[in-house]
Amino acid sequence: MGYKSITSAIALYIISILAFGQTDTINLNDLQDINTKEKLMSRVTGIGGIFIKAKEPAKLQSWYKQHLGIDVQAWGGTSFRWVDSSGDPTPGTTAWMIGDGSNFAPSDSPFMVNYRVSDLSALMAALRAEGCDVLEKTEESEYGKFGWVMDPEGNKIELWEPPAGE
Repeated sequence: MGYKSITSAIALYIISILAFGQTDTINLNDLQDINTKEKLMSRVTGIGGIFIKAKEPAKLQSWYKQHLGIDVQAWGGTSFRWVDSSGDPTPGTTAWMIGDGSNFAPSDSPFMVNYRVSDLSALMAALRAEGCDVLEKTEESEYGKFGWVMDPEGNKIELWEPPAGE
């Protein structure tokens, strides 16, 4: 399978996850260590948002609104509601936003992915123990708890623990 085929397959898989808000993979509550059979902490539980860096955010927002019909709000993005395979609403949203990318620092990447997590504090501690480049800053608001880690390529990853019950 060539690079373009693999990339296309991955893109289609990600799009299906974003469109339907679900996967047909493993139950995150059943994760076990292969050797000890101890129950493992769940880590990433889904994608919480995709953030795009633009040279001219207002112009790009307008383009997406006009040409793709994305309902870009005053804050620069939208929240896609999740639906099941029948098109019926299911709990959850995925944020999509175009901005100036200032919140991506220290990364130079033109994007940042926000991953939903079930226990931000435990995951941040685990990532630190594993030697990952975990940023010290964390935030807590009515939207939940947020923390960040840099991947080996220098991309900033946002980790988000939604408020209880969401």
